[in-house]
Amino acid sequence: MKRVVFGFILSLCFLNSFAQEKLGIANSNYSSTNSIYLNPSSSVDSRTYIQANLLGLNIYAMNSGAYVPQFSLWSAVKGDIQDPQVNTFPLNKFVYARVGLDGPAVVVSNREIGIGIFVRARVEVDVRNIPDELTSLVKNQQIDTSLKHFSINASNMKVSEMTWVEYGFNFGKMFFKHGNVIMSAGGNAKYITGINVAYFNFANLKANVDITAKQAEIQKLNATLAYNIPAWNAGQGGGADLGFTYKKTIKYVENYYANSEKYNCKFLDYRYKLGLSLLDLGVIRFSNNAYRADIAAAANIDLNNLKKVNNTDSLSSFLNGTFITHEQKNSPIWASLPTALSFQADWNMSYYMGLKKDFHFYLNTTAIQALTTARVIGVQRSNLVSVAPRFEIKSFEIAMPLTFQRYIYPQLGLAFRIKHFVLGFDNILPFVLRNNTYGMNIYFNIGISFDNKRCRVSRPRFNAPKIFAGYTFNVARQKQSKDSRSVEQTKMGERPSSKIDNKERTKSIRKQSKESKKKRKFRLFRNAPEKM
Repeated sequence: MKRVVFGFILSLCFLNSFAQEKLGIANSNYSSTNSIYLNPSSSVDSRTYIQANLLGLNIYAMNSGAYVPQFSLWSAVKGDIQDPQVNTFPLNKFVYARVGLDGPAVVVSNREIGIGIFVRARVEVDVRNIPDELTSLVKNQQIDTSLKHFSINASNMKVSEMTWVEYGFNFGKMFFKHGNVIMSAGGNAKYITGINVAYFNFANLKANVDITAKQAEIQKLNATLAYNIPAWNAGQGGGADLGFTYKKTIKYVENYYANSEKYNCKFLDYRYKLGLSLLDLGVIRFSNNAYRADIAAAANIDLNNLKKVNNTDSLSSFLNGTFITHEQKNSPIWASLPTALSFQADWNMSYYMGLKKDFHFYLNTTAIQALTTARVIGVQRSNLVSVAPRFEIKSFEIAMPLTFQRYIYPQLGLAFRIKHFVLGFDNILPFVLRNNTYGMNIYFNIGISFDNKRCRVSRPRFNAPKIFAGYTFNVARQKQSKDSRSVEQTKMGERPSSKIDNKERTKSIRKQSKESKKKRKFRLFRNAPEKM
């Protein structure tokens, strides 16, 4: 029996679930092919010039109805697994599972824009608001036969599943750059191929069940059923993600260009970064072999008849023969994507703690709030908030997100990146400690990256014009040649001086001006700062 349970746990953890957010790597400054899914504007100022994803897998599952007592991966390997137990805490239960496959993706970040393409497949299962009366029927993995009669009173109980593939295009741009502030905006436009949708929502359900007589008295029922037969290209749709990022940088930004020789191919670090994004705004229209029914009635049901429901035709016959239904066969079903609003905040703790410049330590906070409701056909995102310390450099990164699913269920994760390989877990405790386990997950990505070729070639250093008291360096030199004044060297750059140092220096400047006037003008014009 324990081997069967062990196999079930592994299949639950590694085959039937998905962690779309990947909070250990989603806020990385070096992994743009992952960060654009949480905030599309992150492609603008990525510290990687070209990031390409070859393959990725994201798996997650969690529920509040049952758990494996004192479970750990090491104990599972030894075969020491206890039987799953039902959670008796008096709250409505939920099951949340996602599976995703990240296909090829490429993101380019250069100067003031970011652009990319991506492909990924997604499967999502969302079961919520399961009454505690139903889960309390199960004891020791079996129905509690001591209960001869029980009642059900449910509201907005929902069971939904949806599978789709999306092909996306990303674009972002810096639209404000002044002083110590950079503002960027971006978006993902997605064409969607739908595979299947299954949705069952009990808006209201009030019933009394007599197990001995195998009868159920439905006193009140308002429900919606919608599904289609799974098939490739069974539906088509579109979606979009929108993102905004505000950065407070350490240095001035007027002459900053990401991954460009115009800024000596260096990145500009920030004190803090704030992001806001609207995720998965869109719908899928399922039109092939679709079925929908609105149910509203009160009736008595013989529980033995439920055994005869084994396909779509028998289900339709059962509903029509028992309840008042409004059927729509082969009529399009419009299913919503799991729309959500996300907020991200990233603090550069190295700056605030006075650490070394090469020590890049950050503290991130991310919150996600679902915007769709249980009565909308489709799937819903899981609400969460997380806090994640993160250390990152070009070739290595590690983060430990502490996530509160639905704002109350804690999970401690771990993720690391070695060059272009990413491996992470949103719940690491079952791998290291024995505890009551309600769910697990794993995600990984394999990719490659490319540097700007112009940055690899040895070339003269580009010194951006410096500003002092309203004059650029070149304007100051022009003014100096006309007024025959000397130039003082300061740490702020070069500025006009009101004093004449010596006659020899003044003569030298005048001689230079006369002999190479045309050549100097061309040089000054070429080095003049770009107009804002």
